[in-house]
Amino acid sequence: MKKSEKDRVKKLLQDKASVRLDIGCGENKKPGSIGVDFRQVEGVDIVQDLTMFPWKNIPDECADVVMASHVLEHISPLSSDPRLSALIKILTRKGVMTKEEVKENIGDHEFLGGFVRFMDEIWRILKKDGQLIFSVPFAGSPGFWQDPTHVNPMTHVTLAYFDPLAKDSAGNLYNLYTIYRPKPFKLQTCYYSTVGFMEIAMNKRQIDPSYKTLEDTLVDKKLKKD
Repeated sequence: MKKSEKDRVKKLLQDKASVRLDIGCGENKKPGSIGVDFRQVEGVDIVQDLTMFPWKNIPDECADVVMASHVLEHISPLSSDPRLSALIKILTRKGVMTKEEVKENIGDHEFLGGFVRFMDEIWRILKKDGQLIFSVPFAGSPGFWQDPTHVNPMTHVTLAYFDPLAKDSAGNLYNLYTIYRPKPFKLQTCYYSTVGFMEIAMNKRQIDPSYKTLEDTLVDKKLKKD
C-alpha cells in the first residue's frame, strides 16, 4: 500500500469514535460502518482481497467490531499449495522476483488452513476485547448447498476450534482448540437452525500460554485421577 493510501486509511479509522468494519460488504454496507471488499464499488472504503494474507490495507488493532454477513462460507478452508510455495522460493533464490515483490503481490504463501488464517487476521485487526459478529448458513442446510461458491461448511461446533475454553451442552470442554492453535476467541452467543442459518458473536481473547498446553494438562489430570 502506497504511503498516501496508508495515510488515507489511517485517517478514515481515526475519524470514527467506534470503528465498525463491514468486511465483504459489496454494495450493501451497513450504516455507520467502514466497508471492506475486494471490489472497488460504491460503499467500499477499503479495498482488500480477504483471501490474501496478511490484509495489508488494514492495520493492527484498529477495529472495535468486525461484521461479516454471509462471507465466511466463501472462504476456502484449504492450506496454501506447497508447490506454489516451493516455486516462489526458487524464483526468489534465482533473483526472478524479490521478497518485497512477493510480500506486496502474493503475501503469506505458507499458511495452514485458509479459514484458520482468515480468522487469525480478524483477531489481528480487532482491538482488545473487540467483537466479531457474523452470519453463515448452517452446514448441510439448503442455504449452504444452493450457492455454488460456498466452500466452507460450518456448524456450532466449528467455533470450538477457535475458543480454547468452549464447552458442549453438558458443560465439558470440547478440547478442539489445540488441533490448529489459532489466535483465541471467546464464543459469546450462537444462535442456529440446522436447516437455516447461524448468527454468531465472538470476542477477541488475549494470548495466554496455557491455551496451547490446555489439552496436555487435561490429559495429565485424567491419567492421575485414573
